[in-house]
Amino acid sequence: MNPSTFSRRTLLGLGAATAAATMLPGCSAKSGPMRVAWYGPDPVTKAINKALDAWKSNGGAEFAPESAPFDDYWDKLATQTSGNNAPDVLRMSMSYFSDYAGRGALKDLGSLGIDTSALDPDVAGSGTADGKNFGIGQSSISYAMYVDEAAVKKAGGTVPEQGWTWDAFAEFAKDYSGSVQGTFGSSDQAGNFQLFEVFARQHGTEMFSDDGAKLTTSKDTIQEWFQYWADLRTAKAAPSQNVSGETTAIEKSLVATGKAPLQFGWVQQVTFYQPLVKSPLTVLPVPQDTAGDLKGQFIKALDLWCISAASKHPEDAAKLIGFLLNDETAIKTIGILLGVPPSKKARDVVSAEADSAGARAIAYVEDIAGKVGPSPQPWPKGYGELLTGFGRIAENIGFGKATPASGATEFVELAGKTLGQ
Repeated sequence: MNPSTFSRRTLLGLGAATAAATMLPGCSAKSGPMRVAWYGPDPVTKAINKALDAWKSNGGAEFAPESAPFDDYWDKLATQTSGNNAPDVLRMSMSYFSDYAGRGALKDLGSLGIDTSALDPDVAGSGTADGKNFGIGQSSISYAMYVDEAAVKKAGGTVPEQGWTWDAFAEFAKDYSGSVQGTFGSSDQAGNFQLFEVFARQHGTEMFSDDGAKLTTSKDTIQEWFQYWADLRTAKAAPSQNVSGETTAIEKSLVATGKAPLQFGWVQQVTFYQPLVKSPLTVLPVPQDTAGDLKGQFIKALDLWCISAASKHPEDAAKLIGFLLNDETAIKTIGILLGVPPSKKARDVVSAEADSAGARAIAYVEDIAGKVGPSPQPWPKGYGELLTGFGRIAENIGFGKATPASGATEFVELAGKTLGQ
């Protein structure tokens, strides 16, 4: 199930169903072991299960694990929550955090005594909504560019570096695709809403108002973004929409197949790409509007640990979250699979054992920490629908069914209908 379907269809009824269920004595969550739920691929599931085993070995309360792929997880969680039967401990994506917190589905953690003293400031406040703390950041993340320097040098190009502007990046992409037959200088990022947020901040505005009720970036900025990538496609510096549609899986991505020298993504994802690329991937900031200015970028928590409002084990759930955040064995076990650890203490523990890509991801976050702009507010209700809609509009532009101008207008209209509802 895609994020648009989840946000639009399931969550519209989630608040009413949750409120009704909590008012009925016969609808209380069943007693039994504390349930712990998360999403992610097999490596994430194996690591969290191992960390939970360490929790149990240290005298922790009994638990029942529940895991699923990303889309299946949200489908199931929405159903469980509307039936007042959500797991006690939840892995919560920032894409849906405001939806769940705003509908009373998450417990206020303020009185549960979870030790967050070591967390980085940008992460510590990521789970706040309406003045209450509903989630604890699992990781520090920031957007990045992973560059195959060996491929660039082999093509006779200049290796990208910190401080590149979007104009310089476009010239690089055109030069690279022109020098190596059958390749592109970059994948097409027109539909990447999270990278666009960096671009919007570089243009002087946050993506959303502080209350999340409206879009604050301009239609002109959106059109400029769509036009930028349309120009790269026209120059064959970025692939056509047909090619892009075939390269969404990591193993089929352009950088993994040697058809592009770089990839954009959240910094921890470099560890997913590195095993597929022979030479080391260098982690760099994304291009900037003004050379050397990283104020558009930010560090924040992408995912949170939360406790269901219906939990029958809130104290044990809080202790488990504290364990996952602060216990050295748990920190080592999870590594950077959920993102760069959210505290200096945890990063020091993981750096000692991280593979080279993991160590580079950690070093990147620490390097830019004092240079980036402030962390934005949690993504607002309806974010999942906007995320999907932005990608759909970009795809239509790529297929020639829309123009950058009409696409920008369509997205502004979508945001007006979605936000503040």
